[in-house]
Amino acid sequence: MTQPPGNSLDMDQLQRVADAGADVVDGLANVLERVRQELDYNAAKGASPYRLGVHDGLRFAEDAIVDLLQRHGHDAASRPTDLDA
Repeated sequence: MTQPPGNSLDMDQLQRVADAGADVVDGLANVLERVRQELDYNAAKGASPYRLGVHDGLRFAEDAIVDLLQRHGHDAASRPTDLDA
């Protein structure tokens, strides 16, 4: 069973979506990982039109973060998922 990645309002997450990390690159890597967790959780819920729309939005976020990291010389790549068109 796929568990939700967390609620950014929960106290154990200090009301943050992801850890800020030691620097901007580390922080972006943490956000990228959280987006991927959300993609996995969304995919586990099925392929309804709503879920596919959520997936597209999450993929946009993943691609944008990966592009930003790559443009600054860091190793990053988008990860294919089963719901990709």
